[in-house]
Amino acid sequence: MKLKHLLHVGIVALLGVGAVSARTWTSANGENTFEGELKSFDKENDTVTIVYRNGRTVTFGTQKLSEADRTFLEENGKAAADAADPVDVEAALKEQKIGKPLAKKGILSRLEGEKFANFQLEKAPQYYLVYFSASW
Repeated sequence: MKLKHLLHVGIVALLGVGAVSARTWTSANGENTFEGELKSFDKENDTVTIVYRNGRTVTFGTQKLSEADRTFLEENGKAAADAADPVDVEAALKEQKIGKPLAKKGILSRLEGEKFANFQLEKAPQYYLVYFSASW
């Protein structure tokens, strides 16, 4: 019975991973493409930060992107910059019933190498996976 529950949780988790709002980006010459999520766009410095599906973050100049991607950045870049603002993240978490405890500093930690380090969310989650277990 427990294996069945673990299988269900695993399937739900995998479905959540596929829901990342990644888009396909194209190089300026049109020969190369990659998938990633827009993290931020700095219009002053003409740079963009993209998060690959594997979690790696890369920042580069927009001149390396196709014209269609630069147009996308002009239209959607401000929204990405607003979403990345840590003040907005804290306010968004405090508005959520489940997210409210996560807004407190020192609650979250991340495994870095063999040690745990403090972690602060950069973006408020849209969905949560809640697992409840009881022992009778």
